[in-house]
Amino acid sequence: MLPASLLLCGCGKKKAALKPSTEAPVVVKPTLLTEAERLGLAGRVMGDVEFCVSSVQFKKHAEALQASRWWSQMMAFVEDKAPTPETSKAVAVDEAFLAFGKDSVKSLVLLRQLNDLYNETAYRGMMSGGVLAGLGTSFDAKKLMEAALRDPAVLEALILLLQRFEMPPVMIGVASPEPEQVLKWISDLLHLSDWLGDAPQSRIVTAQGEKITVNEIAMDQVLTVDRQREWLEGITQAVPGITPEMKDRIARGLEVLARKSWVLAMGLGTQRAYVAVGKSKEQIRLANSVEDSLLARPEMRRLDAHAQKGLGLIACWDGVFWDVMQSDHPFQPIVRGLLAGLQSEKTFAGMARALEPQVIELAAAERAYYRNEHTNGAVVAWWDGGVQMEMAGGLSTAESAELAKASQFSVVLDEPELVFGISGQGSGTGAGRAYFEAWMRTVHATAHELVKAGVGGEKSAEMFKLVDQAVLPSVLELYDGTKTIWQKALSGDGAFILDVGGKMPLLPGLPPGGEAVPLPRIASVHEIKNRALIGVSWQNMEEALQLLLKSVPTPQPIELPKIVVKRGGDLTSYSYELPFDSREAGPCASLNDQLFMLGTSRVQQSHLAEILKQPGARPAAGMRVKLSITKLREFLKAFATARAQSGGAVDLKAALKWLEPFEALDLRVWSEEGVGKGRMSWQMHDVMSYD
Repeated sequence: MLPASLLLCGCGKKKAALKPSTEAPVVVKPTLLTEAERLGLAGRVMGDVEFCVSSVQFKKHAEALQASRWWSQMMAFVEDKAPTPETSKAVAVDEAFLAFGKDSVKSLVLLRQLNDLYNETAYRGMMSGGVLAGLGTSFDAKKLMEAALRDPAVLEALILLLQRFEMPPVMIGVASPEPEQVLKWISDLLHLSDWLGDAPQSRIVTAQGEKITVNEIAMDQVLTVDRQREWLEGITQAVPGITPEMKDRIARGLEVLARKSWVLAMGLGTQRAYVAVGKSKEQIRLANSVEDSLLARPEMRRLDAHAQKGLGLIACWDGVFWDVMQSDHPFQPIVRGLLAGLQSEKTFAGMARALEPQVIELAAAERAYYRNEHTNGAVVAWWDGGVQMEMAGGLSTAESAELAKASQFSVVLDEPELVFGISGQGSGTGAGRAYFEAWMRTVHATAHELVKAGVGGEKSAEMFKLVDQAVLPSVLELYDGTKTIWQKALSGDGAFILDVGGKMPLLPGLPPGGEAVPLPRIASVHEIKNRALIGVSWQNMEEALQLLLKSVPTPQPIELPKIVVKRGGDLTSYSYELPFDSREAGPCASLNDQLFMLGTSRVQQSHLAEILKQPGARPAAGMRVKLSITKLREFLKAFATARAQSGGAVDLKAALKWLEPFEALDLRVWSEEGVGKGRMSWQMHDVMSYD
């Protein structure tokens, strides 16, 4: 009865109206993950790749470029100068990517070592001659193999590299309305069918239904025992006088190659084609979902703000991949090769042994200067009145610390007459100067050993002694003065500027019309820490320079030009008096309590000092680089016009029109909270017409 009475009593009563919800609607913030369908094939690339570059809206951007007047004029010019025969129809490509998978750096390290071996062998041949003399300085695999067949050390090094080398996981993906044609084109280009034969096959079916055929290639099926024997016999005939020991080494190298195996994969999907290689089938992978793709990498989150822009490119890399691409010992293979070549010559063997300690010191300084351990990074690029780019990560720890510091000199790169400028905080490690000093000690020690070996005779020995006793002390005194100023009297904050804002003086031999050409001017500007120390060091440098000039054996003593001192406000300028108006063209140093400037124009330095006094110019963190193609073109055009009056620079003037679309490139790299950031803008425009 109770439920019934409650129901009856409730009849006829109005129900309370529901209160409207005050909760805010859910808004999904766009990210590279949410916009994956618009980002080409990037969402199909595995997130653990060590490097990948992927196009976005490639077809759209390519069509826009091809529709420009600049492109049509450029293609007409190329066709006129170098006409190409009619070829088969081009394959349509909508999108594409290139990816190096996990552990690919293990193989790339060996490829770098192979390049080092080539350089070392080539420079050894330059010094020793013989069979290694003709390698040249550009990598040539054929020449390297020919050298290895005649040099046991080179052959042994190649075999050791081959033993450790495995096929790196590399994949190419292409989106196209005709994927079969794309696959055929890649196969023909790389001659992939030559490797297939009767290789065992297996099939991978991806989450999106793409079917990838994996061919497992065992090199012993390609390089059979009979074929190894044929190759060995052919090599023996091609290299007369080959020793039994070398034949054994070659046979061992062929056996090592025959033991290798790798996989070659080719696949098709709906308007998609893939080609990949790797050590094993497990390395042939595509992302099952966008959450597994490179778009989910942590560094990509710092680029999400650009997800809805008309992107044209997405790239990412592991720090270790970047480390491998940038050698920390670029010149050591060359030095080792030169030293090894000298050791093989009886006359210079002692010299080479004496230089070994110096070369070891140089190698340590080189590694200290070039070595960096980069972090993972990513970049996106798009078109907006030119090429725009944003980077996240990718810097080393040391670089991040330096690029977090602010520079007051970024503002001077906004000067309208600037052609090139760079500003920012310099490294305080001194590794660059230590590397330079190691090179100078090596050069001096080499010259000393050459004289000891009798090169140049008695006159060279006398000249070297004179330079060592009379010239070198003054040079070192000069160098120490610059070192004191740069390391102790100045802070790390500075800038370098090249502009074309000067007025051409009436120089001797100036051709007709030359006065209309803008005068290029150079200046470096730095923040002062200790002005008094600059004065003392500069005086010491001037005295050392005077002693150096006195030591030069000339009929008439060489004297420095008279120094002219000019003061303007708090700025004092020191320049040499020259026989023409030298306000815009002559060595000049200017300073006040805050700034120290060196350059070629007192007018420019005064102008820079005024700019840096202006209020509102806030310091900016990191390094900034600016290149104005517009100003460079204007200067070259004026130069070509002046030269044309005397019948010169015709080709230069004709070539300058191709630079017209390109304006200023402005790059800034900085660090926030230990994370590297970068931004680049390169403004461009299409041309209206060409004369």
